[in-house]
Amino acid sequence: MVDEFEFFRNVQAYYQHMRFQVQFSYRILHKTNKSAKACGSFSCRVNPRTQHVEYQMSLTSEMIARPFSEKGSLLFSSQYAEIPSQAVVIDQYPILKLRYPVPINYDWYAFIFKGTQEAFTVHSLQQVFDKYRFTGADGQEVDAGLKVASVSIDWYNGMRRTKA
Repeated sequence: MVDEFEFFRNVQAYYQHMRFQVQFSYRILHKTNKSAKACGSFSCRVNPRTQHVEYQMSLTSEMIARPFSEKGSLLFSSQYAEIPSQAVVIDQYPILKLRYPVPINYDWYAFIFKGTQEAFTVHSLQQVFDKYRFTGADGQEVDAGLKVASVSIDWYNGMRRTKA
């Protein structure tokens, strides 16, 4: 059994700046996508007043650019606004809030790990990327059709698990 203060201290110490990578694609032309990747980190914060573990993430992608294109056919006419060279940058985005039961007489490592698996899935990150808009050449917001392909978490370089 772990007391709540020790749980708070351990989560804050072990789960800060855990690294992860996201492989995604963005639309260049009609039915033509280009792949890119983003590197990020997440951290867990314990809020003892509300008894929640809050997962926050930050990430930066490689540079993305798209030229203006206009394609017309007999049935469809499509126009893709120019995206000058820029990166997907998401800073301190709250991705999951998970309530922890008290007393803590369970394996809290497994609890945090399960929460991480819920927070960092292709589906959950796709919802974040769906909200992201690039700035076009004319200053307008542009949707690049971002699609998340895969997510991987670097458990070995970000955390040192020690028994208390």
